Amino acid sequence: MLGRNPDGVRAEKPNQGPMRRTAEAREYGEQCGGEGGVPYRVSAAPPAVIRKVTVWHRVYVDGIQLVTDDGALPQIGGTGKHKDVRIESFELAEGEFITGLSLHFWNYIDRVTFHTNLRSYGPYGGGGGRVSKELRAPPGRQVVGLAGRHWEFIDSIQLIVG
Repeated sequence: MLGRNPDGVRAEKPNQGPMRRTAEAREYGEQCGGEGGVPYRVSAAPPAVIRKVTVWHRVYVDGIQLVTDDGALPQIGGTGKHKDVRIESFELAEGEFITGLSLHFWNYIDRVTFHTNLRSYGPYGGGGGRVSKELRAPPGRQVVGLAGRHWEFIDSIQLIVG
């Protein structure tokens, strides 16, 4: 079904105007993390771009929400099972865009740092994770969304680039 994945998470709208990005959004690189949860895929629909990121975290990365020019995309993961979950947000400056993520993971995403063309935000999450990876968009592309698996936590994550 156009614009939705099997789990009902909004994916992408059909092109409704001039694109600021020239390349079609697609998954890029490996999916890092565990195999639990259900699939998700959220991305900015052209011509919108990511403007704000909110992260719920404690020992793991509980959830992430991306906000675009068109509004908030469906949240990935949860908002924390514990009262002491931390909620942190950052807004991207005009002309700033996400270029990649640094991850620490095993069965869940333990820690994430967001990298942009101007700076880095984070790390968010705990100190665990047996594996560390850098996921980067190819030159000339930017991160426009995320895909992977989730439930109460973010089990796995992959870049969507455009």
